[in-house]
Amino acid sequence: MIKVAIIGRPNVGKSTLFNRLVKRNVAIVYDTAGTTRDVKEYVVKDDDDFMFTLLDTAGLEKADKNSIAGRMTSKTIDAIKSADLILFMIDAKASILPEDIYFANVVKKQNKPVILIANKAENMNNFRNNLGEFYKLGFGDAMPLSAEHGQGIISLIDKLKAEVKKIESAKIPEADVEGLDDDELKDIIEIVESSQDETPLDLSVRISIIGRPNVGKSTLVNTLLGEERVLVGDEAGITRDSIDTDFVYKGRDVKLIDTAGLRKRAKVYEELERLSTARSIEAIKNSDVCIIVIDATLGIDKQDLIIANVAVNEGKGLIFVLNKWDLIKDKKYILEQIKDKLEESFAQVKNIPLVCISALKSVGVKEMMKEAFEVYDLRNLRISTGKLNKWLERVVIKNPPPLSRLKRPMSIKYITQSAIKPPTFTLFVGGASILPDNYKRYLLNSLGEEFGFDKIVIRLKIRTSKNPFKDKK
Repeated sequence: MIKVAIIGRPNVGKSTLFNRLVKRNVAIVYDTAGTTRDVKEYVVKDDDDFMFTLLDTAGLEKADKNSIAGRMTSKTIDAIKSADLILFMIDAKASILPEDIYFANVVKKQNKPVILIANKAENMNNFRNNLGEFYKLGFGDAMPLSAEHGQGIISLIDKLKAEVKKIESAKIPEADVEGLDDDELKDIIEIVESSQDETPLDLSVRISIIGRPNVGKSTLVNTLLGEERVLVGDEAGITRDSIDTDFVYKGRDVKLIDTAGLRKRAKVYEELERLSTARSIEAIKNSDVCIIVIDATLGIDKQDLIIANVAVNEGKGLIFVLNKWDLIKDKKYILEQIKDKLEESFAQVKNIPLVCISALKSVGVKEMMKEAFEVYDLRNLRISTGKLNKWLERVVIKNPPPLSRLKRPMSIKYITQSAIKPPTFTLFVGGASILPDNYKRYLLNSLGEEFGFDKIVIRLKIRTSKNPFKDKK
């Protein structure tokens, strides 16, 4: 699929345009330079089956290559190299700076088609006054645009369609057509074109990497991908937005979501930090499996349990990962301590997977992914009604329900699975009495043990039969 990268200096409106084109608030937008730190991808598709992958990038800055700004710029240049088309954004209200010209020359060396966009052109007088400046970049005419107000978006989309079609045409391979009739030629063209545009249904395992700041989440993502896809460093809070990456692991499609660190609420002072936290919680809600990364040298704390509870309350698959395990000396003591803490904190999930890894050294990562796939498969598992009711009959005989408030035996009729992700079961109970919580827990625990659901969240809903005499007088 054609890749289109939005690039430019910090704070010229790249993320605002990104959100406008994808028609969702996917990227964090804030009036602070450097809000976007990693490359964010999203597939854009309209009603005419026009489709491309859009890349939002960090601001281009001339800085020391080891600084955060320098590493951000390096990631953006990598995105430029991988893209087929560049949207070079400038500020319509400002003059061209030496940095603009420097990075325009970097882009020219890649020999990619470029659309020059002058954003913040709500006032066309500003755009006209700087028109001569824009030509210094060597990309020809600039398109006036206001990403914030949506002005000029339709013209930009028309331009994008034309450029993308040109690129797609150049990429379609030439077929050996000698000796073929018109119908055979038509079939070949159709097959070639469909192979360019075909987008499979999203059946990916959606895995989010969550946890406190600076515990090694981005290092783990880079290890899984086999490349430095996201920024890493000793500075807490490097990742500010949730970064989605599609890849294949052991033959399975995975959508990996690296999130910003979730801090204690009392420490979330800045508006930008609040936005990052909101994105992380949104990522949890959109995931199938949440991997909570814990710094083994610091141990588990209340904030880790709060993060985990967000995932549990959403019914998500959950895996605890002890990172930096290679630095731990008394491994047996630390492991037992954390297992006891988890058992005490999550009574509703008996055996939450706990994996010890070193993301930096790629130790234990295979086991982690094996657990992630197992948890994913369990969340999608369906049990037949016949099997469920045979189980129900056994457990009720073994431990009958308590008497109702009328001192009569409670009638448990039958059970069926009503949903997956998480597996949800509906139990039909006769009479007007409410099934006690301790008996519900007994049923849930037995259900988990019987069908192997002890690693994940499962839910039990109770439905009572209507009293036929209730509405009669």
